[in-house]
Amino acid sequence: MRLTNKLYAQHIGWHFKKHWQVQGRRVPKDTGAAAELIKLGIQVKSPEDMLSPQKMFKLVDIVGPVVKPIAEDQTHPNWHTNACHVFTDNNVLLGGLPQAQVLTNTIEINSFPPQIEDAISNGQLPKAVDRAVQNAIFSSHLLDAQQVKLPKIKLIDRPAFNLPRLYGISHERRNRLLVNKLLFEIEKLAGRPVTERRRMIDNVTFKTTITKDNDVLAFAVSGETLISSSRALDAIKGKYHGELPDLYPMKCTVSMPKRNIYTADNFYPIGREISCSHPHTILTFFNKSIVNNVHGSEVTATQFHGRTMLKAFVAAVTRAKQLYGVSFNGDIQKPIVVQCAQTDGRVFHFGVFQLNTLNPNSNSTTKNYWFHRDSVDLFTECCYRTGRPHLDGFNTEPFRILSAFYQNS
Repeated sequence: MRLTNKLYAQHIGWHFKKHWQVQGRRVPKDTGAAAELIKLGIQVKSPEDMLSPQKMFKLVDIVGPVVKPIAEDQTHPNWHTNACHVFTDNNVLLGGLPQAQVLTNTIEINSFPPQIEDAISNGQLPKAVDRAVQNAIFSSHLLDAQQVKLPKIKLIDRPAFNLPRLYGISHERRNRLLVNKLLFEIEKLAGRPVTERRRMIDNVTFKTTITKDNDVLAFAVSGETLISSSRALDAIKGKYHGELPDLYPMKCTVSMPKRNIYTADNFYPIGREISCSHPHTILTFFNKSIVNNVHGSEVTATQFHGRTMLKAFVAAVTRAKQLYGVSFNGDIQKPIVVQCAQTDGRVFHFGVFQLNTLNPNSNSTTKNYWFHRDSVDLFTECCYRTGRPHLDGFNTEPFRILSAFYQNS
């Protein structure tokens, strides 16, 4: 075969390839130079150590944008050996109103105070008010332009079936619009002499801790609207007597989860140095997709009523501790009266709480008072019919009661 340039190039390439394979298997012979250098005290280093020396990195604790969570154990600064029973906005009492009565040392009166009953029965509303209240219902339930994803709807018979998601007005916005429009109409009826003594604050929080029969109770509730007044509500005249319900064998703290991490502080949203700091009326919302029992069942009517009472009780206790001190736990010389209304956008429940004592123990002779009626419906159904808003079962009684609450002084 004639030796061409191509054949020569192939042969040289193959030759060098094989040459490197053979030389790569050779073992370097020890010449003894390294041993002689070590005898002279000279350090011998490999080429890898000289070309790429190893770097020692120092750990630095960098403060990042997210605070590291504190471990929820005995090392937590707010850890207490004695656990407390907690009540928040998301749960209700299993025993409903009777359990709330025993928990707060309160007797129940199935009517409003006399001055409010007289205001409701003797109040004359203009004819234009009915139309204004209906427009408020339409504006909040149907005509608002908000479109958000509503909570999932579950079928009792088919719990695993996923229904199509609905869009519409959120529960928070619907109730907020309804309450604000009703209060606007009430302010027009009350006139300037009454409204100038009122202040309204949205999204307030009340926190307090009390001790009942060696059990620590921690309350942290919120109110969507707090109406404060420049003058405290007068104590309800008359003496009321009654017995607390018997919950045996159930304990009054049942369905209240326990926690070892808590702070025994008291928080009222308005400072006592402000002129309009007296609590007058609390309006709170009820959302069945958020508020439920610890075991997941539907909230009953008595649990709904008990939640209203606890809201008013916590507000009155926080105000009393602000005035008389956090450690005060006796009878109050001037009782604190707080009005409360709870609604889910259709059903309204009203009540008046009078705090006579901060001693909730079972041996206390002084009782607190809770005046209330059964829940009333503002309407039965609000929907579109033949392309127009339609309202069934419209009732002005909730508006009358709320108006009497607002004008009470």
